[in-house]
Amino acid sequence: IVGTQLFERGTDGVLPTDAGQVFLAHAKEVVARESDLIREMDLVRGLDTGELHVGSGTYPSAMMVDRSVARLLREHPKIRLRIQTENYMNLLPLLRKRELDLAVVAVAGLSEDPEFHVTALQPHQAYFVVRKGHPLLRSKVKLPLQQILKFPLVTTSRITGHLLKGFLADAPESDMDQTAARSFPAIGCESVGMMKTIAAESDAVTILPLNTVVSEIQARQLVALPLVVPLIRVAFGVVRLAHRRLSPLGETFVRILQQVDAELLEFEQKTAAKLFGSQKRSRR
Repeated sequence: IVGTQLFERGTDGVLPTDAGQVFLAHAKEVVARESDLIREMDLVRGLDTGELHVGSGTYPSAMMVDRSVARLLREHPKIRLRIQTENYMNLLPLLRKRELDLAVVAVAGLSEDPEFHVTALQPHQAYFVVRKGHPLLRSKVKLPLQQILKFPLVTTSRITGHLLKGFLADAPESDMDQTAARSFPAIGCESVGMMKTIAAESDAVTILPLNTVVSEIQARQLVALPLVVPLIRVAFGVVRLAHRRLSPLGETFVRILQQVDAELLEFEQKTAAKLFGSQKRSRR
């Protein structure tokens, strides 16, 4: 069909020729287009027979994606879902490879990327959380961010460039060396449950949205510092490839996610008012 040699055998094994590399590039595109065609045909088969592959960042998984999936299943129990929870940086390549239909992640900087379509969700304020009896709780004055960052920080393993720059700008000068960016945060993990356990049993400080930690706060196991830091007010969104439309199931999931997100924002505002009241302090 091609009329020329595509591969040749050498000491390093079988390698593509120049013509072979061109052929492979086109073959990959054909396979991708076939996958898209099959998927487009599946779109017309109806919602209840659909399958959806969802990627979710560490924080939105525990904030809203879990409840959204449960609500979707109550309405459409015959659907098939695959949920992959990862650091947001690991999910974007999976979108590009079409291994995910959509991803719920922090969207700083993604809205300007023509490769992606972003459906914005509500921004959510996170808080610094520590154990009961933590040394930071002894302070009688306003806590500067620099004071908080003297303690080990446990959060998701790769944070956005905006957050990294903000934290390093406020980090104590003694910690500012050539390895500061590479070693930040001190403890990186992709489990909200693990973050809470580490904070509860050490002097580490973690960053959590209120709905993921309110039961531990009410049980007096953990304490959210009454400090509103705009730096950790995060905008999330639903990201998909710009040229790849969502299935009816995907559109339904996004609609439910938006409902859960709105309910979550209302819960956070009411909970913050109850927890902090007039003690709530801001850092501009």
